[in-house]
Amino acid sequence: MIRGNDLEEQVHEPEHIHQVLEAIAGTLPHYLNDFARHQPKATLRTAVEHWHNEQEAYRDYLDLEVLDEFEYDAAAFKSHTASACPIIRRCLNSPSEVMVEYQRSFRLTSGRTLLDAVRSISDFARSYASHFDDRLHEAAAEPADLGLEPLNEGELGVGGVIGYGVQSCMLHGVYPREFALRTQDAVWALYFLSERQDFGLADGSEFLMVYPDRGFCEQNYFYPAQLFGFYALKVFLVLREFCGAKYGKFDDRYRYIYLNAFLGHVAEMHRTDINALRQTSEYVENQPWWR
Repeated sequence: MIRGNDLEEQVHEPEHIHQVLEAIAGTLPHYLNDFARHQPKATLRTAVEHWHNEQEAYRDYLDLEVLDEFEYDAAAFKSHTASACPIIRRCLNSPSEVMVEYQRSFRLTSGRTLLDAVRSISDFARSYASHFDDRLHEAAAEPADLGLEPLNEGELGVGGVIGYGVQSCMLHGVYPREFALRTQDAVWALYFLSERQDFGLADGSEFLMVYPDRGFCEQNYFYPAQLFGFYALKVFLVLREFCGAKYGKFDDRYRYIYLNAFLGHVAEMHRTDINALRQTSEYVENQPWWR
């Protein structure tokens, strides 16, 4: 996907989704077998422990009573967010070139705008979790069955600051049973799991954001919530079957923590490829072949 272009409508069509799932099904055995060679039980246990380390912070940040207190001083919610929300704190402290625009957007965003969006996210999460059914969730036949489309809507986000990636960190931070974590590594993993194919899309893989004028690319941080959630679920179901047969039954409370650990492993297998694809413009412009 080239920056500035909308995702082609083809990505939402059943035939395209089936093609992506077929490609993923073909590569999963390779990645699962490699995962099995790297102490998966310890990896999954560590992932759950790491989630617990930040769960309280996310729970407190999304607490409606806490949000109510900031209604009397919405401007103060901005500095509170910068320190209290783990994912936003990491984004603001990141030295990565790709985060410069994010940091600028945050500086230009008001506390009131942040507060309204986070309240909407918290309301959505509570309602979604209260109606959540494991059986129905796992039986989803198409992305729309997951009910994640509202996360793509404006009131649950802040342009340049809270998109689906940040939303998913907040949601997963409290509700890992219900919400997949859409990290950068997770999207990169889908790119490699789908064999780097473009499936006929004019702009290339839907999982990448290309910056042709700057000589590098990134994972597609505009990727729709319902599509990511659907592919994440389908990968999880295979992961659970594979690991269950070898290491015992998964605890559904940690469904998407397990998945995130596996997707992180897939991304790590391709770390050299990822680093080459996402080289900063300064690196690219200093290479002999660029001049």
